[in-house]
Amino acid sequence: MKYRARLAKILFVFTYLALTVGLLAILGVVLAVRRQANVTRSYTTQEQEKDAKVYAESLKTMEKTVEATAADALAAKARDPRLAAMTQKDLVYEVLKDCYDPEIPLNVVDLGLIYEVTTDLDAVNVKMSMTSPACPSGAVIAEDIKTKLSDAGFPNPNIEVVWEPAWSPQRISEAGRKALGI
Repeated sequence: MKYRARLAKILFVFTYLALTVGLLAILGVVLAVRRQANVTRSYTTQEQEKDAKVYAESLKTMEKTVEATAADALAAKARDPRLAAMTQKDLVYEVLKDCYDPEIPLNVVDLGLIYEVTTDLDAVNVKMSMTSPACPSGAVIAEDIKTKLSDAGFPNPNIEVVWEPAWSPQRISEAGRKALGI
């Protein structure tokens, strides 16, 4: 009998402790949520609509600025008399000078990544390399080149990444060396 009374007492204490810990945990969560609610205010529908309107206006202004800047750059290039005298291959190199390795502040031509450019009536072929086979930006650079050539009106740009000969810093042009300070 003593054993059962003692067991009942122990079960009662464990049950009491379990309920107390559970209630304390719930109370802690409720207090944390209340405290956070005081820090983070919730926006009314009217405030949300106002924020959306300000964002939309800001986005329109930014797009106009970007479009105007890009249009000005294209117009300036269109008025460049040197472009009229260039071959297709030279024009491709001009477009490639607007493509950059995101890790190095130098265009792919001056960086020496472009190995060969050939132009046909129906395609432009570019053989290029990367600074290393493990270059994390390789796909981004190749896609940027493809996009810029297409946008400039060159048909079917093909980008082939080659590893022979291996790229080395000696391939950087004189203008590139000057820009990098080496």
